[in-house]
Amino acid sequence: MPAHRAALRAELAARQSLDEGVQGRVAEQIVPKLNLIHHDVVRSAAKNAPVPAEIAEFCALAIRPDAAAPIDYFEVMRAGGNSLETLFVDFLEPAARYLGVMWHEDRCDFIDVTVGLSRMQEILARFGSVADAPVRDSHYHALLLSAPGEMHMFGIDMVAALMRRSGWDVKVGMGLRPDDCAATVAQEWIGVVGVTLSVDTGLGAVAQAIAKMRRASLNPGLAVVVGGAAFAARPDRVIEVGADAAASDAPTAVALARKLLLLA
Repeated sequence: MPAHRAALRAELAARQSLDEGVQGRVAEQIVPKLNLIHHDVVRSAAKNAPVPAEIAEFCALAIRPDAAAPIDYFEVMRAGGNSLETLFVDFLEPAARYLGVMWHEDRCDFIDVTVGLSRMQEILARFGSVADAPVRDSHYHALLLSAPGEMHMFGIDMVAALMRRSGWDVKVGMGLRPDDCAATVAQEWIGVVGVTLSVDTGLGAVAQAIAKMRRASLNPGLAVVVGGAAFAARPDRVIEVGADAAASDAPTAVALARKLLLLA
């Protein structure tokens, strides 16, 4: 087992005895270890990235009845010289977040958000071709899972699209049923598991699923990356659920997956 993972597992074993000073200890001991993993995964800002006005205009089109309008808009952005990766990361991902802002500000309802995200998922499926993806070895297999109760899959679909364009073989699942997850990693070699969680109440289910997958996996060095609102700015929760690292966005998740696989 790599040294950095052994250190993280040791922190997990000690988790139950942490006192009210846990945040200070996390800052002193856990964050530096996570930083070892996160080194070299910071993404540079794209040149000529889409601007907020374009994102807002696209979102307005995405929730209207004309399903072709957002696709046409995306085509125009692509014709402007932006790479697909730039458009996925600097256009579609901010657009998904902007839909959430519109909902919270009562500028659209939940059905609008669902329709808009569905349209964006269609764009990911249409343009996220893997025809030109570099060929990886058989270890580049990932399993991406959403926790129970997650309402939308756009974030995990974004990670899947970027991974596939980087040569990964990716499976996506919903519901995070621990026994099913364990059966999957017991039947086929999986290099990296990614789990997304938005609400704090799902932490126990995530921890249970990760523990079962580690015990059942054909890969003794199975790497686990978590993401979502439940882990934002909370490195202690990465340790609590038994993961190796947390990603704040889709590009970071892809970079972390590759680095963890290489470290295994």
